[in-house]
Amino acid sequence: MSSPSFLQLLVVSLAIAGGIVGVCNGGKYSRDDFPTNFIFGSGTSAYQVEGAAMEDGRTPSIWDTFTHAGLCLLQLASFMSGAGGATGDIACDHYHKYKEDVQLMANIGLEAYRFSISWSRLIPNGRGPVSPKGLQFYNSLINELLSHGIQPHVALFNFDLPQALEDKKDFTVYADVCFREFGDRVQYWSTVNEPNVYALGGYDAGDTPPQRCSPPFGKVNCTRGNSSTEPYLAAHHILLAHASAVRLYREKYQEKQRGFIGLCIYAFLYIPLTDSKEDALATQRANDFLIGWFLDPLVFGEYPRKMKENAGSRIPRFTKAESKIVKGAFDFIGVNHYMAMHVGDNSSNMALEHRDYLADSATTPVDTKRLMSLEVRVRKIDCDIKFTLVSCSVQCMANELALLIQVFITPWTLEGVLKYLKEVYGNPPIFIYENGQRMLHNSSLEDTPRVKYMEVYIEGLLNALRSGSDTRGYFTWSFLDAFELLDGYKSSYGLHYVDMEDPEMKRYPKLSAHWYSDFLKGKTVGSASKGLVSVTPKLVSFQNLCLPGRAGGATGDIACDHYNKYKEDVKLMADMGLEAYRFSISWSRLIPNGRGPVNPKGLQFYNNLINELLSYGIQPHVSLFNFDLPQALEDERDFTVYADVCFREFGDRVQYWSTVNEPNVYLIGGYDAGDTPPQRCSPPFGKINCTRGNSSIEPYMAAHHILLAHASTVKLYRKNYQEKQHGFIGLCIYTFFYIPFTDSKEDALATQRANDFLIGWFLDPLIFGDYPRIMKENAGSRIPSFTKAESKLVKGAFDFIGVIHYMAIHVSDKSSNLALKHRDYNADSATTLVDIDLLTSLEVSITPWTLEGVLEYLKQVYGNPPIFIYENGQRMLHNSSVEDTPRVKYMEAYIEGVLNAMRNGSNTRGYFTWSFLDAFELFDAFESSFGLYYVDIEDPDLKRYPKLSAHWYSDFLKGKTVGSDPEGLGEFDRNVLFTSK
Repeated sequence: MSSPSFLQLLVVSLAIAGGIVGVCNGGKYSRDDFPTNFIFGSGTSAYQVEGAAMEDGRTPSIWDTFTHAGLCLLQLASFMSGAGGATGDIACDHYHKYKEDVQLMANIGLEAYRFSISWSRLIPNGRGPVSPKGLQFYNSLINELLSHGIQPHVALFNFDLPQALEDKKDFTVYADVCFREFGDRVQYWSTVNEPNVYALGGYDAGDTPPQRCSPPFGKVNCTRGNSSTEPYLAAHHILLAHASAVRLYREKYQEKQRGFIGLCIYAFLYIPLTDSKEDALATQRANDFLIGWFLDPLVFGEYPRKMKENAGSRIPRFTKAESKIVKGAFDFIGVNHYMAMHVGDNSSNMALEHRDYLADSATTPVDTKRLMSLEVRVRKIDCDIKFTLVSCSVQCMANELALLIQVFITPWTLEGVLKYLKEVYGNPPIFIYENGQRMLHNSSLEDTPRVKYMEVYIEGLLNALRSGSDTRGYFTWSFLDAFELLDGYKSSYGLHYVDMEDPEMKRYPKLSAHWYSDFLKGKTVGSASKGLVSVTPKLVSFQNLCLPGRAGGATGDIACDHYNKYKEDVKLMADMGLEAYRFSISWSRLIPNGRGPVNPKGLQFYNNLINELLSYGIQPHVSLFNFDLPQALEDERDFTVYADVCFREFGDRVQYWSTVNEPNVYLIGGYDAGDTPPQRCSPPFGKINCTRGNSSIEPYMAAHHILLAHASTVKLYRKNYQEKQHGFIGLCIYTFFYIPFTDSKEDALATQRANDFLIGWFLDPLIFGDYPRIMKENAGSRIPSFTKAESKLVKGAFDFIGVIHYMAIHVSDKSSNLALKHRDYNADSATTLVDIDLLTSLEVSITPWTLEGVLEYLKQVYGNPPIFIYENGQRMLHNSSVEDTPRVKYMEAYIEGVLNAMRNGSNTRGYFTWSFLDAFELFDAFESSFGLYYVDIEDPDLKRYPKLSAHWYSDFLKGKTVGSDPEGLGEFDRNVLFTSK
């Protein structure tokens, strides 16, 4: 069959969008309006409903691993509600309650039920022997369905791949000891704390250890070092040592310890001193030199261009091997932030013959005296600041943070840093590991300025989260009035005052300690109009660094004596309600000479501290290094085998098989964006911190292998089973209905490209034997080619196509992407999905003509193949109400849309709602629901309650006429409804 012309396709798209094809006209209809062989069902998937994750030999799938790592978060929704950490371990307990569930299906009148088989349950290790218990469960489920006259529709694969199938020197040795001894209980590791500050203070200014510098740059009497070269050399070695430790952790420990590792940077929010172009450029240079110095290598594999240009040969270059090991060497980024800094241009520095780091940056950070002379000491922030990638509006210049004893309260600076990291570095996972208010030591227990600081900065964090920042935790600095590295005991940041004159060093909680405790225990804080009313502080945590061991002559020899009083300190944390505690390990305590044997007493102390924290349910977050360097150191076959078991064991009763569910979504999320398992991606394309993968190549490679595995499975089924079992096999794709954003030719062409890249990616090979022409042109050699034998195998490898559809998306042209040197799937499509954010909106707009449009498109472009609509439904808040009227209206309109499409000739064979039960949603956990039945997850028995939509669908399936009701939904008997908890 030849492909239709562009004009034909454009007419189809615009005609449907404009309402020519079968728009919902508000008429009434009934089940009898549909052919008798048309089926209506509902569906779920294994991981989302079965539960029993560890029972009867089932092994983890990649979704088990994903959720147990605490990654199932839908950004803001999960932070706010505590869905982070939700898993499918119990889900709806369908594994034990399938008979009750099937009875509910029968009560509704379902004609079919679609479910997926858990590969991990049936063949626990992904290959090898079949589990008798898994075999028994699916046999029992299928038999139960058939005994009620319900037709099973089975998906072999729904994202839950078995895990078994997926699955410098001194510093590294030291790290190895830490991982080995503590990693069974420590999940979060930071290798180096504030390496940017460490390199500047220790190797340029020389005012912090190891005090290396050279005139005229040092702030002290410089007796050793080279301020022009050593900061860059030190940073380079830190990055290589960090990457080496990450590689060690990932190779030896991470899989079994399920932990995370990262690096923690200090960040100002830099603001141009004036609105001149020069100061704006200087601000970007300041960011490159402070933040990009470490994050550019970790995210992009190289130092910022401007650093290399200005520092020249004095900044080391990464070899290809070093770049490879450094790039992606983090699971999260730690951020320490307190204040903003104004930046002025100082390009004249570039004419100096000898330069250090600051001169290379060609900037002037404006100090406190400069700010005061400008009379801009304003403490309260009112302006609506407008952030860009490199700066914020100079209108807010009056709202300054100065390095006085108290830091001015300007929470937008924290928002600004998080915004910058999101936009420049691909929104990596962030832990705010330090943030707090500096005050005079011994000033007062009523530390109101600290309370005000915390209150608004946490609110600023919330604003950043609502704007999409992938921030995962917030830690105040500090838990106790510690020995401050730059101030000794002159200032303090602690929530607890430590009486240094008391031999027992008694702790006293300050007002800030009481405030934070109230917040952590759920009390409403902050300005109600600003939106902190509903925050649930599941990920708001805390830290302390109280150095083991008093400025002028002050030392950390005694400090807070945390070494001997850790039990008392941990008890205070527990009384407050802390959920996490971050500390650093003293390398010198654990390995006294920096290398060689481990100190048993040091080992015992940190083991005791960790155990004490865990005994109170407090999560340890550990930094390996916080400036205190020891002085002494100055394939397809598996899938086919799995499918063979299913066909052999269940095929005598299962007639409809889907091999892979939503492979297009699976590949984009799992191999390009990296925000779903197996979380493979590469910067700058990933939506997460990309630690493995290649977004430019792997989506295409994975799709190719999926198509070959699918075709191989279809061949097996047709050869060995289909004739005697009389079944059908297909593949199920996710579809949007794409609409041109404007009436321009460019947007119309972009819309066709979007269809080719989402739908044609799989349907063109299945129907025409090859990928769409535009995909091959734009992706070039990165998209595999089918051999003649493979094309023959894939072409026609389906009896039906499964369609999953919820909504439309507008598309605009972005052909400029094709000029990019490095591209991913999205850039190759040369499109912009204008309203893609609608995917995260709670309820889907009711536009049933979009489903009609998809069916019409499949009819005209792909020869009207047999279609099953396997997912369609309305998303709502979980626990919102069993009177789910929006879902009823959605189903009513979309089923009428299906009827219109069929009257226009669509070869659609069935419609399935998503979902039967309020399941564990892969992207929302238990935040949202699509179910016809509410599942009370607080009830030990997980009792089910039918919603209004269940009654509506049941009435429809039993022959009642439905459609537009001018009286609304009043004809339903509300007495049959239960009230949700």
